[in-house]
Amino acid sequence: MASKRGLPTLIRLHQRQLDEKRRMLAELEQMRAEMDRKILLLDAEVERERQAAQEAPEALRQFAAYLEGVRQRRQTMLRTIDELVPKIEAAANEVAAAFQDVKKFEIAADIKERQRQAALAKIEQEELDEVALVQHRRRGRD
Repeated sequence: MASKRGLPTLIRLHQRQLDEKRRMLAELEQMRAEMDRKILLLDAEVERERQAAQEAPEALRQFAAYLEGVRQRRQTMLRTIDELVPKIEAAANEVAAAFQDVKKFEIAADIKERQRQAALAKIEQEELDEVALVQHRRRGRD
């Protein structure tokens, strides 16, 4: 009886672990996408500021300092992305491994169920054969 509950329990446990790993991967990918979005917004802001600085000579002097600050922010974002990439790859590998574990247990459960069904079919066939044999013997006597 314990083995009957064992595989479904293992499947549920590993499915939960897989779901958690998928959530972690999705969070990391979302962080990466957010950094990419921020970089695009920063680049667009620089372009707007560049155009504004060209129109006013006074703003052109301040633009160089602004560009230095933007360059530092952009570098920080790029470093964050560089740190996220190996984490995303590791998380994706963990998801793949967890998925294989779930599949392994699902296949084992399916095989076990097929074996159970085959055993039941064999018992049923043996019972039918026995009934047929008894009927045949009775007809032979009559």
